[in-house]
Amino acid sequence: MMAKPVVYTDFDGVLNAFPDDKVLRRGGQAHLDWLKDGDPRKTLYDVGNAFLLDRTRRVPTPMGKFRVRWSDELTDALHAMASEGNIELNWLSTWQPFTAALNETLGWDPEIVDTVTWYDPVSGQGRLTGKRGTVFRRVEAERQSDGPAPIVWIDDEECYDSVAMQLESLNPTAPVLMVRPDDRIGISRRQWRLIERFVDDPASFDPVTLDEEPTLHNRSGHIGF
Repeated sequence: MMAKPVVYTDFDGVLNAFPDDKVLRRGGQAHLDWLKDGDPRKTLYDVGNAFLLDRTRRVPTPMGKFRVRWSDELTDALHAMASEGNIELNWLSTWQPFTAALNETLGWDPEIVDTVTWYDPVSGQGRLTGKRGTVFRRVEAERQSDGPAPIVWIDDEECYDSVAMQLESLNPTAPVLMVRPDDRIGISRRQWRLIERFVDDPASFDPVTLDEEPTLHNRSGHIGF
């Protein structure tokens, strides 16, 4: 028997999306009529593909206020998975020192959402390898369990082929799902359906599955906090 799935989620580029500036200036996803037929952004931002980013707020931190944009539909659905006891939900984000502010912003119950401490916020030590190290250690720990927990890792920058190969080399005893969204829209509706299927029936998945949104594009450097 497997334990309930463990979800590690990033924030920036996953729940907090970064739409193209021109789309934002023209009114966002609800106003795409100005895009010409055949423009790939028309499909990318369409609410049949992307969750509607219906909420925006400036989140206060000791380092200043940061503008975030998210979908209530998506964040409520993820939180509901945790509140109903279907997953163990963890923040694995550079927002690590300030996830209390994120929980308050999203309306998440801090009693059911944990924060992984994976880097030193003062020295920055661990920021380059701390996320994957967290997931690797959890996979290794689950190998020692009689009821290993499947793992969902959602990150727009860390989930890619070479990391998936490293995870496979650990011979996980419960499936691992890696989800890499397009940071312009965050988790897509297709990817959310995949996550739901994995949580419902992880045994039907391969030992390691990497899902990258097909519209992924390269950005120079880290975005967000």
